[in-house]
Amino acid sequence: MIKVLISYLFCSRGGVETALLNRLRAIDEKAYRIDLHFFQDYGGLEMYKGWKGHIYTKCTEEYLKKLIRRNQYDLVITIDSLAVLKLLAQIGYDGRIGLEVHTTYKESLRYLKDRRMSMVDFVIVPSDYQKRLVRRKVPEKKIYVIGNAVNHETCYQPQCVLPSEKKILLWVGRIDEHKNWRLFLRIADYLHRRTDSFLFWVAGGLKSEETDIHEFEKCVCQKDLERHVLWIPQVDYKKMGILYSYAANSGGCYICTSQNESFGMTVVEAMKCRCPVIVNAVGALPEMVGTDRGLCLEDMGNVEQMERIREFLMEEDKGGMVSQAEAYAAEQFSCELVAEKFCSILNKYKERK
Repeated sequence: MIKVLISYLFCSRGGVETALLNRLRAIDEKAYRIDLHFFQDYGGLEMYKGWKGHIYTKCTEEYLKKLIRRNQYDLVITIDSLAVLKLLAQIGYDGRIGLEVHTTYKESLRYLKDRRMSMVDFVIVPSDYQKRLVRRKVPEKKIYVIGNAVNHETCYQPQCVLPSEKKILLWVGRIDEHKNWRLFLRIADYLHRRTDSFLFWVAGGLKSEETDIHEFEKCVCQKDLERHVLWIPQVDYKKMGILYSYAANSGGCYICTSQNESFGMTVVEAMKCRCPVIVNAVGALPEMVGTDRGLCLEDMGNVEQMERIREFLMEEDKGGMVSQAEAYAAEQFSCELVAEKFCSILNKYKERK
């Protein structure tokens, strides 16, 4: 049995934690013992109920040292964190070390130039875009691309139909600058001023900063969209398929206005649920959507592009595009395929140094 510890600084309800859980559920527990360690919990641990692996949450470095020494892990994999690498150097850990890089923030990627990166045996990223981003920082490292896994429960549900003729434009994410909620509201305002054919749903943001939530609510009021924007602060991950399906069955779409994405978890989830997608042409999003799986726009906020969004929403026949997107998401990012790729890496590096 190969023993692995995956350590992450925090556990929220974000795409990284969701993808990690989906991957772990498909791994053979008899061949691999995989433990998780989170320094802080921001409401994400609830998602892991029912998973049979060990989860440790004490946030002190001393605790993590004792954990590694006691369990004698063959591999330790840290996600977007230099802190764990520093600790492994302190205790003289002699097993293999992996690093998963999901962040796209420049300031958060600076640690890749740290001298302790010499300890890292391999790097895992979720997209070719992210591989190029990391390669510029660590050209000598072996980098593997493993896409985020999408749960089988996240699938199209034809019964999810609202008693309304209006189309739903769905947006999912934290209420912050990176996810770019301001652009979504600008697009909602543009569409609403031209026709009363749309509903605007915002899902997520319960754990966002209070100041950001206040600004979001203030902006909704300033644009006179209170009766047209529905904010759903939190959705159980198991029910996300229902949300995407409501948008799909209304004749609407899912829109991603992010300023950057290393993968685009919600985009792939929407595609798997037969919900047409509109994305900002940044980061890995063009890679996920391509030219025939949705609408990918440069400079989404200008008037010409917002008019393209309106025209796309009003199109009735998106069947071919939706079917291609659904097949792509289901085939490329199934839990089984992602878990198989991950385990093949573990097998390559199971021997201690």
